[in-house]
Amino acid sequence: MKKSLFYLVALICSVSLFTSCKDDDDDIINSPWTGTYELADYTAVDYTWSETEMKNWPATSALYTDWQFTGIDAYPEFLSALFRHLGGAILPQVLNTITLDNRGNIIADYVDKPEVVMDPSSIMGIFFGSGFPTASDVKTNFATSGFSTSPKGLATWSESNGKFTVKLDIQAILGTATGEDVSGLGDIINTVLNSDPATIKALLGNMLGADISGIQDATINQLLGWVKNGVPMNIKTAANGHVYIYLDKSAFDNLFTLRETGEINDFGDPEMINDLMILWGALSSAGIIPQEAVAAGLFINMMGAYWSVTTSFELGLDLVKI
Repeated sequence: MKKSLFYLVALICSVSLFTSCKDDDDDIINSPWTGTYELADYTAVDYTWSETEMKNWPATSALYTDWQFTGIDAYPEFLSALFRHLGGAILPQVLNTITLDNRGNIIADYVDKPEVVMDPSSIMGIFFGSGFPTASDVKTNFATSGFSTSPKGLATWSESNGKFTVKLDIQAILGTATGEDVSGLGDIINTVLNSDPATIKALLGNMLGADISGIQDATINQLLGWVKNGVPMNIKTAANGHVYIYLDKSAFDNLFTLRETGEINDFGDPEMINDLMILWGALSSAGIIPQEAVAAGLFINMMGAYWSVTTSFELGLDLVKI
């Protein structure tokens, strides 16, 4: 059940990581963004990165990334391509289409019980080789049938002046994921959402069996704000006609900015950590992160290492309107 819950929440949050469906005629949304979208095609090109000829460099995929940075070390550009590869390889194994309807609902056609295929050795091959897998090899594992449709009301959307807000109904998501009546959880959920950061960290720490007290209060308040008020994203049409729904750098600053732990590592340097590293470690230890995704924690460390030179960062979905 943990894995199913993880995929369902991740699936819906991928459009966003307490509203119900809108049925009144007065709530009809007149927006150019309404419609059904499919994931962008996975395409690859040969590319020269940092004076290295890279085969099958991911050009487009279901995951949109754009990472601008300063300095001569171009590793953020490589990581950005790696994220396009990973997201572009995994998302189409789980997700088929996303519909933004004119009542404000987000509806997904998805694989109910996905068996995600991702060979860790291929990742090592990318790091130590001279290229990525071919587009045809990546597409071999894409789902083509057997999709389920999410019910209305799990997530809703609104847009104003390029700001795209996604709101999640936690109670409805839990009910759908578990298949049980969770109507009695409303008061509990509201109590938790209105608790102070220290209480939230204590509750989560007990649930996960891990110490997450090191997470900053600012991060907890940010995440609580997203759950209560919606995830503030951006939406735009790219030059190629694709639609990007994404989070910008400000959404990740609290999560990725490194700080000293007060310890010294084996190389004699100050030990550094960020909030996402703490949270990822706790979720992994609790078995909530699927085993095939645990290794992604390595990239969190890498992103933190380059966050201080990051000037712009965009991460989200790359979609094509049907």
